Amino acid sequence: MNEELKRIAGRIRTWRNEASLTLQQLGTLSGVSASTIHKIENLQTVPTIAVLLKVAHGLNRRPSELLTESNIENQVAIARAKDQKRVTIRERVDLVHLIGMISHNRLDAWRVRLEPGAGAGMNGGDPWKFQGEAVLLVEDGALAIEIGEAKDVLEAGDSVHFDSSLPHRWLATGERPATAIVFAIIPERLQGDLMSRISGAAERLEHKSTE
Repeated sequence: MNEELKRIAGRIRTWRNEASLTLQQLGTLSGVSASTIHKIENLQTVPTIAVLLKVAHGLNRRPSELLTESNIENQVAIARAKDQKRVTIRERVDLVHLIGMISHNRLDAWRVRLEPGAGAGMNGGDPWKFQGEAVLLVEDGALAIEIGEAKDVLEAGDSVHFDSSLPHRWLATGERPATAIVFAIIPERLQGDLMSRISGAAERLEHKSTE
């Protein structure tokens, strides 16, 4: 146990230094006091799981990285087509996760098939925005986009690359489904939140269609 605590303490200190964060700055990001983080790094306290989760999120790291050794297996991820994960939401949005996830990844990629009127930040929901970048590459059909003050329609072969901190919406327009590849660089802590928002948007669309 002592050796494991030493590894955890060392990783937290190393990651904090790599991110050029002071104890106070990490405390603000994680919601854990600077004094507690100092004690963890110097083996003066045994942190609870809840505290470790907060510190990992503050450092934008997966909690599992605190406990696992870094090696080539989690720095290189091959995603076989047969193993790609698929999520269907209310029969309106079909998502296929295209890439494997490496340690402390920032990039994600999905193939998204949208029924007409389905998309992100649709009517009835707030525009999306998060710190990072995104690319939409339309494979089939058409997407109506609103990014900041810009409005346009993307058709097959068109793409848009944008700062995702701008409020944005995009949805399938026309009478047939649209398919697009979505690349995004986002903080890992937001990935689950984005999936929840996709699900919520699809539920609002379904409710509207039954009115």
